[in-house]
Amino acid sequence: MNKTVFIFFAILSGFSLYAQSLTAKQVKDAAVSQKSAQESLEYVQSKLPEIQDKSERRAIYSFLGSLQEDLSMYKEAAASYAAAAGIAGSDAAGMPKKSNQQLVIDAVRCSLNSGDWETADGYLNSSVRNSKDSSIQAYIKLYEQWGALCRCEKIEETEESAAMLKAYLELPSMKEVKSSVLFTLWYLTADSKYALMLNKEFPKSPETGIVNGKVQLLPSPFWFFVPHKENASINFVSAAYENNQSTTVEKSTGQPQIKETSLTEETVKAKKYQLGLFRKKENAQRFSDTLKQGGFNAYVEEETRSSGTKYFLVIIDENADGTVADKLRTAGYECYPVF
Repeated sequence: MNKTVFIFFAILSGFSLYAQSLTAKQVKDAAVSQKSAQESLEYVQSKLPEIQDKSERRAIYSFLGSLQEDLSMYKEAAASYAAAAGIAGSDAAGMPKKSNQQLVIDAVRCSLNSGDWETADGYLNSSVRNSKDSSIQAYIKLYEQWGALCRCEKIEETEESAAMLKAYLELPSMKEVKSSVLFTLWYLTADSKYALMLNKEFPKSPETGIVNGKVQLLPSPFWFFVPHKENASINFVSAAYENNQSTTVEKSTGQPQIKETSLTEETVKAKKYQLGLFRKKENAQRFSDTLKQGGFNAYVEEETRSSGTKYFLVIIDENADGTVADKLRTAGYECYPVF
């Protein structure tokens, strides 16, 4: 009897040791071998409870954020990066090295890409603002202006941020993010001089690739809805974009979310499309009515941010043929896919 009990507890101890020894690298390696991005994501989420060590848990939250970001799940990615930043742990073996301040910057970027400037401001106004890292400070300045642009509803309202970004071009301390500053100015103003500067100073950068039409931009509310000159044209990744490329572990913290133009047949399908984000319900309803007059089955959804602020989204559901996005673009409307 005693021998049986001993063996039983030895087995339990073995399972316990296994659970504690599971590392972020093991989870990452297994995740990238999955057949699709969605399966990779689900695998990581299923293994999170088994990772007990703080450093390993911090690393896997960061990796989870990168997967979510690849799938344009920006709100979820911001939460994962923030969770990683909130864990007091060192870098895990075999995983990318990132400081907690860099993880906060990742959370800010994703919040801005989701159009949630309020949450981004909250992260920026944390202890990261006291960073002694010049690179972090450069991103803080850039993202402050991106946050200001999120608030704009008319092109005229972007002029103050554009002026600040122009001033940043002359500051040596902003060299780290200069390509992103140039790209943002080109997008806002459609001024070809910024495209020329990108080609001259950063010929191999993703931003230059977008400007030249050789690289596509992952769809995000930020780039869709920030007011800009219409002749600054961007090729966005199709609503049905590749589903098995999400195994990229890390991204540059300052660049727009970019993906090469080659797509696979295995895709993630959009469920609906967002065409506008309004602070006033009557403006959203007016836009929705205009779309209905054009033959689109538009409606208004209400969204309450963590700050308590309400926004009103103009939405159109995907049809059975998967052709809503093409019809909207043919009619002259930009739209953001919601998965």
